[in-house]
Amino acid sequence: MVSAQLVASVHALPATAFAGRAFRHQPARYDPLSGRGARSLGGRWNPPGNFSVLYLGLDEATVSREFRRHAARQGRALSDFLPRTLYGYDVEAANLVDLRDSGAASAVGLEGAAFGADDLRPCQRVGEAAQHAGREGILAPSAAGSGPVLALFLDSVKPGSSIAPHALGTWDVPGDVEG
Repeated sequence: MVSAQLVASVHALPATAFAGRAFRHQPARYDPLSGRGARSLGGRWNPPGNFSVLYLGLDEATVSREFRRHAARQGRALSDFLPRTLYGYDVEAANLVDLRDSGAASAVGLEGAAFGADDLRPCQRVGEAAQHAGREGILAPSAAGSGPVLALFLDSVKPGSSIAPHALGTWDVPGDVEG
């Protein structure tokens, strides 16, 4: 259960808008706007079984580094996960929490190491608080160490915001995965 104090701390942060291109890779058989996998399994910004999140990188290199980190953490080769479809998303969202600034991160109890830590619970609590505060998602440093990520809370996207995916290509072999 998310604490009212953390929800208030998140709510006190200014809303940040994002309009631009973001990226994601996934198996071709999945809907690029689903978020069901993150809802059931959880992720950095959502506990398992809670709410749907679309995890995006703001550049292709960040998406590649996140993919490599994911495979390494599972002790598996990149080829075990291929092929994958790379998508570009045209995103417009006006009510995000921006944790790329250390002051904002500290205000919600996160320090720099939390963004890449194996213990996801501190970030999940902040994500849950942001979702309870009515935010559309979180901008944050990548867990892979460099580059920004955008976690969009699909159940919280407001009228006037938009997410439009476009398939950009397929990663068939490990050499296709840059970064």
